[in-house]
Amino acid sequence: MSRILLFGGSFNPVHYGHLRLAIEGLEQFQFDKVWMVPSGTPPHRSAYQQTSHQRVKLLELACSEHPQIEVCRFEVESQEVNYTVNTVSRLANLYPEHRFSFLTGLDVIYDHTWKGFEELLSLLELFLVASRPGYEFPKLVSKLEGTLHLERLVELPVPLHQVSSSLLRQRLSQGRDIHFWVSEKVRLYIQEHNLYRGPIEGSV
Repeated sequence: MSRILLFGGSFNPVHYGHLRLAIEGLEQFQFDKVWMVPSGTPPHRSAYQQTSHQRVKLLELACSEHPQIEVCRFEVESQEVNYTVNTVSRLANLYPEHRFSFLTGLDVIYDHTWKGFEELLSLLELFLVASRPGYEFPKLVSKLEGTLHLERLVELPVPLHQVSSSLLRQRLSQGRDIHFWVSEKVRLYIQEHNLYRGPIEGSV
């Protein structure tokens, strides 16, 4: 049975911080692969400025540089609003030969209410929470005290990487440079297709 780490997010656009998180999870917990799962229509966010095709293409270009990191199109090809618990449940049914874990940032899990969180934990081997400046994992555990399967919630310590998708969108909208924050393939695709040049979306 293969151990797969699902890494969900908007990846709007994908950057080296995302890829470093994927690699840290892969190495620290010895998963067989990481599946990057770009969100389709998330319940807590309005529609994206870039199309799903464009976000997926950028992600595929970035992931092509690492043999154990792949892109899973499940959510972007779905016509429904995507909740993580539904995605994991459906993937588990589609791929019974895999054992799934999930990765997100400490800020994401702390600041949002997750539908069916106990059910989600029950479906996963591990729920990895990447450390974030200004957020403390013990406080999150205390906040969730009494939740079933909470022992599956595990902190993923990661090196501080000062880049975010919202920062990149801001720089691109201003015509500023993003060298060394994204892979060269991603940078050239953004430049060629003139992406992120319009009004800035809400922060991510």
